[in-house]
Amino acid sequence: MASVLSTNFITQIKESRKKIRDCFKKSHEALQLRESILLSRIDQIEKDYNNKTQEVVALNKEMVQATETLSANKLAETHKQIRSIIETKITELTAETDSVIEFEWNNQFEADIEQLGSIKLNSQTNISPSRTFPPQVKPVVPDYKAKQLPIAYCCNNSDKKAPGELNCPRGIAVHYKTGDIYIADYWNDRVQVFSSNGDYLFMFSEKMNKPIGICISRNKVFVTQLFGHCINKYELEGKLIKSVGSYGNGEAQFGGPHGLDVSDRNSNVYVCDCSNNRVQILTLELKFHSMLGIDLFKYPRDVKVTRDRVLVLDDSDPCMFVFNADHVLTNRLITRGGGKQTNAPWCFDIDIDYNMIMSDYSNHCVYVFNQEGEQIHKFGKEGQGIGEFYYPSGIALDNRGHIIVVCQKNTNCLQFF
Repeated sequence: MASVLSTNFITQIKESRKKIRDCFKKSHEALQLRESILLSRIDQIEKDYNNKTQEVVALNKEMVQATETLSANKLAETHKQIRSIIETKITELTAETDSVIEFEWNNQFEADIEQLGSIKLNSQTNISPSRTFPPQVKPVVPDYKAKQLPIAYCCNNSDKKAPGELNCPRGIAVHYKTGDIYIADYWNDRVQVFSSNGDYLFMFSEKMNKPIGICISRNKVFVTQLFGHCINKYELEGKLIKSVGSYGNGEAQFGGPHGLDVSDRNSNVYVCDCSNNRVQILTLELKFHSMLGIDLFKYPRDVKVTRDRVLVLDDSDPCMFVFNADHVLTNRLITRGGGKQTNAPWCFDIDIDYNMIMSDYSNHCVYVFNQEGEQIHKFGKEGQGIGEFYYPSGIALDNRGHIIVVCQKNTNCLQFF
């Protein structure tokens, strides 16, 4: 009996040991499987990490490239701005240099005059008393006796508002180099520009309120505004630089300004302040400088400034006041035509012999007076045909000896004599 019990116990022990071994085996296998799964997951995580790292590197590379592109664009824009600033400065310096050269040339001319003494200007003289011409420009004295019919007659008949068409033109200015003609187109509130042959070029109208007087100096255009009671300064292409003035009788205030001119000697701007019975003198920057003719003028209509005198056309009692360079009155010329006093003279210009070419508004003609005020020629009559005038207003000389005339009534006509 005891032997049987011993055998069963041994058998149980063996079975228990087998179970334990099987359990350990299964546990070991489970641990190996778990380890394998963990290692596989670690490998996947490492792989994912490497992929993300490569993506980050690629993104960084793209960011660097984008930054470089932005920097290049910004650098290009900066270079463009710098070039623009440099070009503007070069333009300004060029203009200043031209002005200095022109001023020095003027001074040299005056010095030569002082050395040579008093001389008479004639058609061979390369100087205009009323504006600056460089040595290569030789303005021609017109042959007034031949001025009966125009050599060119430009006329448009339509609504008077289209480009190249005029509606009550007033002042005229001619650029001494290009010969371009600038006309104050009064009722259209603009300035129109034509070639030396009368072909329309372009127009400008910024801050215009009945433009009436116009002149050109140092490649700048100065225009008086009758209803705006001011004077505007433009670039040649029409960009507004500055506008000065308001209604009144104070300094740099105006009452219906008309003609104006710029002195080549001192660069001052002379403006006929009609209703205030005076001429105001401004700097080239349109700052008030002084006044001329207070208690003397009745209705100053137009003014021209030479190197040695200032001439003011007074309309109410038609006459020409002549001042020296120091603004001392030296003469008062009664402008009469053929024994008949001029009737509402409007504008005038001066040739290099100091002859005065004047548009007579109400007599519908053009008079030519010498510097003593004596009539030496007259042409034109009332009418709207070729060589005829109907209220002539703007008048100017060009370098070729041509007289350019526009009229307020036969408004779309530009006549060259």
